[in-house]
Amino acid sequence: MARIGGPEAARVVPWLHQLWTAPHSYERAAYLRALLALDPAGAEPLLVEGLWDCEDEVRRIAAEHARLSAEVRERLVYLRDDPMEDAGVRDAAGERVPAPGRSSGSGPEGRAAV
Repeated sequence: MARIGGPEAARVVPWLHQLWTAPHSYERAAYLRALLALDPAGAEPLLVEGLWDCEDEVRRIAAEHARLSAEVRERLVYLRDDPMEDAGVRDAAGERVPAPGRSSGSGPEGRAAV
C-alpha cells in the first residue's frame, strides 16, 4: 500500500501501528518503511524505539531517520562505536553523528573491523 500511495493507502496507517507489536520481529523493518512513506510524523516514536530493536534492519532504518535529540544522539554514538553492531547500522549511525575528527559522509575508513 505504501508503494501505491494516496488517500486509500493512508487508511492502513492505524493497522501498521498495531502490527509493530506483532510476534514476527523481522517484519518490523517493512512496517517502519511503510510508515515512513505514509505517515512520517507518526513514525517518529517507532524510529526512536527502533534504535534498540533486536533486528539490525530496524536499527539501521531508525539510525537513518530518527529525529536528532539528546537521547537519539547518545544512542547513535553507541551504535556507531559498538564493534559488535552490524556494519550497516554502524555506518548509518556514523553518517548522522560522525566520530570526533571526522566529517559526515566520510565512509567506513578508520572503523574497527568486525
